[in-house]
Amino acid sequence: MGGPDETDGEDRVRFQNEVRPAVARRSSGRKTGFVPDGYIAAMLLSIIIVSFNGERYIEQAVSSCLCLAGTGHEIIVVDNGSTDRSLELVRRMAAECGSAFRIVENRENLGPGEARNIGLAHASGKYCMFLDGDDWFEPEAIPMIVSRLREWEPDVLMFNHQQVWPDGRKIPNVPNRYVDLGDRWVDLTDPAVRKGAIRNLHVPWNKVYRMDFIRDRGLLFPRQTYYEDMVWSIRATVEAGAFYYIPDVLHNYRRHSQSSLHTTHDGHFNIIRECRRVETLLKDHADYRRWYGPKLYGYVRSTLFGVINTGSRIPKAREGDYLKEVAGLLKAFRRMLGLWGPDPLLLAAATGNSGIYSAVSRWAVKVNRWKGRAYRLKRKAFG
Repeated sequence: MGGPDETDGEDRVRFQNEVRPAVARRSSGRKTGFVPDGYIAAMLLSIIIVSFNGERYIEQAVSSCLCLAGTGHEIIVVDNGSTDRSLELVRRMAAECGSAFRIVENRENLGPGEARNIGLAHASGKYCMFLDGDDWFEPEAIPMIVSRLREWEPDVLMFNHQQVWPDGRKIPNVPNRYVDLGDRWVDLTDPAVRKGAIRNLHVPWNKVYRMDFIRDRGLLFPRQTYYEDMVWSIRATVEAGAFYYIPDVLHNYRRHSQSSLHTTHDGHFNIIRECRRVETLLKDHADYRRWYGPKLYGYVRSTLFGVINTGSRIPKAREGDYLKEVAGLLKAFRRMLGLWGPDPLLLAAATGNSGIYSAVSRWAVKVNRWKGRAYRLKRKAFG
């Protein structure tokens, strides 16, 4: 794959000069539960859990990472300055745990991205993965992941997940809309195959990463709360060498009203800045642009419009500003990639009028439904 750009270099320097010292400066230190002799040399996988005021969920999250001895993994809980009982619960679990278990206590809430960076600086494993403090893994997740890592030794391993709603509904992700599964696993190392996975959800917690790959690429999360994970995941997806996917649902993503995605806040404008970083990545790498450009444009477009289509994230008084900025960014993307087809939603967004945009958006939803029905009827008729 192509080499890192200047931003990558800056992130690599920041990891060495800022993030590692930040562990000592911003946290009260590392507290150890049970650490087997020689665990650092033998550690295969570091599981980094970020927790903030999650006393309702943190025990389930941590418990899902515990499994039989000998799997070669450690648990690192980064507490982001919690004020409830979640840190107390984690300390109790660490004392009772028979796995390598460490706690990093931040004095304040540094945001999920910086907390993950600090967790990375503590990690001893050859690989790492992330878990939010309100989510959890399926019972077979860790043994299966460890087995695949030992067998394939990838830069990145991606797995499937499901959304879990407050009423108990579980809705699996459907990656085979974009990936031809074909078998129980897929080798995505070839860009011709990998481009089918580009439209899958770009989050950090549905993947495992080789630590040397993270360091070589200077991968870091930005210091922000909203959309801090999108560029990390996109860069990992396009820059990895050996890349594998397993379709098993291993991760449970909890949907609840406390999520930042359910807030009305100017912080949602961060998505525009992050999408500009994706544009820069494609500008700086002709191979990424050639292999993944149109797929990434589709993902960026869907994400940007999705933020305002919820009707609750962007403050009403700023919807016009958001739409104009989105239209300008998407037009620049299209010029770069040579995409010239009509896009009614883009034209509506360029007006900066949320009423016009909403009307066109409703019309587009109906058109897509008609297309979907026609596609299903065609498949039924012609097999």
